[in-house]
Amino acid sequence: MAFAFLGISAPAFWLGIILIIVFAVNLNILPVYGRVAFAYKPIHITGMYVLDSILSRNWPALKDSLLHLILPSISLGAAQAAVITRILRSSMLEVLRADYVTLARTKGLSEYVVITKHALRNALIPTVTVIGLQIGMLLGGNMIIETIFGWPGLGRLVVTSIFNRDFPVVQGSVMFYALIYVAANLTVDILYTYLNPRTTI
Repeated sequence: MAFAFLGISAPAFWLGIILIIVFAVNLNILPVYGRVAFAYKPIHITGMYVLDSILSRNWPALKDSLLHLILPSISLGAAQAAVITRILRSSMLEVLRADYVTLARTKGLSEYVVITKHALRNALIPTVTVIGLQIGMLLGGNMIIETIFGWPGLGRLVVTSIFNRDFPVVQGSVMFYALIYVAANLTVDILYTYLNPRTTI
């Protein structure tokens, strides 16, 4: 919960700068800029360096591209992970007091089965809702993170297009973001029926 409080209170851009100072400047154990070092750049197949490294069996490039992912991933996902953690914890605490969980324990089921099969499945319903809403925040936050870490991604393209007044690129990017957000919420609705078959879309 201490990490959850830290993740909620730390803005993504501030956390990214702090991680750069600690792990890249002071400790010098993680890379700062770009997606992969120039010397390890894999053969272009899909444009995704991790997947390209695996497909071309370029293991040094795979290691370097994964190292380049660590700091941006933590910066972008810390706040969202903290919110999801708090929601899941409060849902689990509520579900574990329910009568059907008590009944499952009295039937002699192991604690692992009670938690995973009975409690967690029902506690995931509000958590999945929050995850679907968090997708929009991830899409909005990637513009800042890509600018800080020098990633040539869609977020940085949008920022550059706004400054250059390239309106067709901005409109296309906004439509793409909207499509991903709608697809994420549709996936959440489909997951409702899996988690609780009594739920109808």
